[in-house]
Amino acid sequence: MNTIKLDIRQLNENDFLYLEAIFTDPPFEGEDFESFYAYLTWLPETEILVENYPELSDFSAVVIRMIHEVADDYGNIVLGIAEEEKESEEERKKIVLDVKRLNEDGHAYLKELFCFPDYYGENLDALYDCLCELDQTDVIVKNADSLKKFSLKILDVFDEVADEYGNIRISYEYNNEEE
Repeated sequence: MNTIKLDIRQLNENDFLYLEAIFTDPPFEGEDFESFYAYLTWLPETEILVENYPELSDFSAVVIRMIHEVADDYGNIVLGIAEEEKESEEERKKIVLDVKRLNEDGHAYLKELFCFPDYYGENLDALYDCLCELDQTDVIVKNADSLKKFSLKILDVFDEVADEYGNIRISYEYNNEEE
């Protein structure tokens, strides 16, 4: 199995030129996402180790998402985090989000819990924007069996940011799992 180290910093600076430089067997020659996706589907078994993962930009997030999709759909790619990055797991921030409080206090609770700036707009778009800016964070959703329409919409935004940017991870705790 071929191994490629994908440095997010380099990817952010050089976009498709960097991809051409590291994907050489067979060579990638493309200048758009469509050609990169097609290339990935035909790539022989390859392990891709991501370095500097917390520095994802919009461009690099799309690249990682594509690699992840091809890994899931075609099975020819194994996507992982470089060893140096695994050590930073201990540095992840942990936040417990209580669904009962979320249902009662809404956006004011989120603003306080995540230390959002004063200009936080208290709507789903503003939530998305602020969540994208978070450092590596584990969000533990407590009392998940108390979800209502409002809190479900909120958690959909969390899931969307987690999928797109990878800066947050979400886990759920239900009342019957406590104590």
